Amino acid sequence: MISNFFIMDTLILSNSALGTHEDCITKYAKTAISPRRLVVLDTTDPDQIIHATANSLPFGVTDDEAAAGEIVNVDLLGCSNTIKIAAGAAIEAGALLIAGADGKVLPLPTDEGNYICIGLALSGASSGGDVEVLTSLPYPYEITE
Repeated sequence: MISNFFIMDTLILSNSALGTHEDCITKYAKTAISPRRLVVLDTTDPDQIIHATANSLPFGVTDDEAAAGEIVNVDLLGCSNTIKIAAGAAIEAGALLIAGADGKVLPLPTDEGNYICIGLALSGASSGGDVEVLTSLPYPYEITE
């Protein structure tokens, strides 16, 4: 549950019970954040987020854009809802997805390696478009010969 109150005509959102969240959480943007991007916790301050990068361990997807220092809502990965995420390459429906540069998603490569899957594409998308994703908790996926 999110509590809303106003201070000097500014809407303040807060998580109602410390340590208890359902489907989403609010965090501060360490840098400018774009909408529909995978994010990770900042290593120096877990109250702040930055865009995920390739091979990172994202925990959620931003709903909106935010300037550095602003509060932004983050939909948690692995919850029951689907989420639209910006595509970093062409994606086909049914593809497993991983984090790419700038918080965008990429289809799981076919090259050998260790990857972190974040969900399944329920729609196709061109690079730069949005793909609807059935998210999962991030999990390791190894491709061998």
